[in-house]
Amino acid sequence: MAKTEVIKFNDFMQGKTKTKKKKRVPYAATAPLALIPFTSNTAFAATDTVYPAAIPANAVGDAIKGRIADAFDPLVEVMVAVSLPVASVMVTGGALLVMIGMNDKGYGLLMKAGIGYCLVQMSPLFIDLLAGVGEAI
Repeated sequence: MAKTEVIKFNDFMQGKTKTKKKKRVPYAATAPLALIPFTSNTAFAATDTVYPAAIPANAVGDAIKGRIADAFDPLVEVMVAVSLPVASVMVTGGALLVMIGMNDKGYGLLMKAGIGYCLVQMSPLFIDLLAGVGEAI
């Protein structure tokens, strides 16, 4: 997991926290790279020639996948952090229902709180597992 950066609320609201944008490469600088496969005499022949300037096909996919995973990290961390207070309220409510004689609802609430808390705490593991399976494919 990436470290959390602390930003003052006033700086955030004033827009002072925006990162500098990367310089975009002009199209004219990348145009010759697109024409490399067509410059040889055997344009459509099957060869084992590897062009050093060629970009791997999955380069964009890996970059996008990394940005999406990083974008969901704060959401997952908040969900994991909030799960304990929510589960404790549910356990307390379930215990109160058992105390007043509504055993079926009380035990059901206790069971759902316990299972839900465990699954939420394990959600980062599931996300990493899915990402690993996606990379293997």
